[in-house]
Amino acid sequence: MKRSRTLLVGLVLLATAGLFAQTVEKTFVRSFNITGAQDIKLQLEGAVDIQTWDQPSARVQMTVGLDSNSESMLRSLAQAGRYNLRGQLAEGAYTINVPGLSREVLVNGQSLNETVSYVVYVPDNVRVIIDNTASAANF
Repeated sequence: MKRSRTLLVGLVLLATAGLFAQTVEKTFVRSFNITGAQDIKLQLEGAVDIQTWDQPSARVQMTVGLDSNSESMLRSLAQAGRYNLRGQLAEGAYTINVPGLSREVLVNGQSLNETVSYVVYVPDNVRVIIDNTASAANF
């Protein structure tokens, strides 16, 4: 009986430790009307996967992962506008970026550890320019 109790306590501790090491993820999706643009300029930091599709708009799926943080933290950051995708047409190029990611977030005095990746769907007839990213672009 004592051995099974010790084993049970060990399993509970192991399961609890696994909960704290998990990453919380959320995907944000935004479509952009790119009518009049010959180029799409992506100013996105993180892995970027480019896919073509037969729609006249561009769509960005941004996946954000937070290490060792709660879902409520991710929800609060999203509500504060940290992950808002922005788009603007200027001189024939449509620029897409996430200005909120440029601000540093501290949690208990340490920088927030977040992972951001993107899947960007663009029409076949638009040229994609990736600017200021550490990305793995797939065409």
